[in-house]
Amino acid sequence: MKHIKLIFIIITGLAFMPLQSDAQSYDSPVAYMEELSEVLDNTKRDTWRYVKAVTRGKRARKIERKRENLLEEINDCKNEILKMPKYETRDSLRIAVLDYLDMSYNVLKEDYDKILDMEDIAEQSYDMMEAYLLAKEKASEKLNQSFDNLVNAQKKFAQKHGITLQDSEQDRMTEKIVKAGQTLSYYNEVYLIFFKAYKEEAYVMEALDKNDIMSFEQSTASLEQFSKQGIEKLKNMDAYNGDPTLKNGAIKMLRFYIKEVNGDFATLTDFFIKKDNFEKIKKSFEAKSKRKRTKQDIKKYNKATKQYNAAAKKANKILNSGNKSRQRYLEAWNETVEDFFNRHN
Repeated sequence: MKHIKLIFIIITGLAFMPLQSDAQSYDSPVAYMEELSEVLDNTKRDTWRYVKAVTRGKRARKIERKRENLLEEINDCKNEILKMPKYETRDSLRIAVLDYLDMSYNVLKEDYDKILDMEDIAEQSYDMMEAYLLAKEKASEKLNQSFDNLVNAQKKFAQKHGITLQDSEQDRMTEKIVKAGQTLSYYNEVYLIFFKAYKEEAYVMEALDKNDIMSFEQSTASLEQFSKQGIEKLKNMDAYNGDPTLKNGAIKMLRFYIKEVNGDFATLTDFFIKKDNFEKIKKSFEAKSKRKRTKQDIKKYNKATKQYNAAAKKANKILNSGNKSRQRYLEAWNETVEDFFNRHN
């Protein structure tokens, strides 16, 4: 079964707003703020590139080198700022910048070490996937809080030194990062609804491979239940900024699962019944010696064999057709996700 893209993000930002001042000397508060901003520009840009890569569906494990480079860059940025002379004795702005860099480093290093381990097992169950997403959200919250502290420190510094900040001209990259976080948060909510049914369908296929009729029937019943519940939840969700394509794409997938349950899987249940009946007749038939087998025994065995072969042929045809349909639906879902992020991120 083709795995869908698991799409996750670090929500962070770092931007200084443009300043309205003609002061150019290094020892002015304006020049000091501008120099801090200049030192941070590369880190901000590279963080966005990492965020964008993760947003586009690249698993964190596959772009681990990007994270390692970013950690080195944060350290270099911190060292450069530490070498800068203080503007005042209690340099609250520089402290806020260093706190932000420390938090960014700690989250990207410590939190994401754990997140990488969770990523490797996230698709094993719904609970693991939910825990994985929660860990990502908690990491993002830490980064956002650190950024908020930095912005507040900037505003206090500007107010103290009579600097006017152009609040209406926020940094474009920061806007993109914030918007990416909002977009992904919505996606994750939709994705978890989808994943619950997606994973249950995987259990159905696993039971089918093992010829476990009891697990097969239990999982098909759960798949139908989760799909119906998911559709209701999605219908009650708002469209994202007026765009309903993502939730509608998930609804199409869930309707496909319901169709599978009542169509293909129902037919496969009939195959299991015929297979079980055939094996019982075969066992009884082979337990008798050839001399003791009656015409009725032979007729019964041949009939069961014919029914089983017909059912097996039909089941194989259904499985092949179902696999192709599932592939098409998953590809359509992946395209919907990609288009959604292209429009909103």
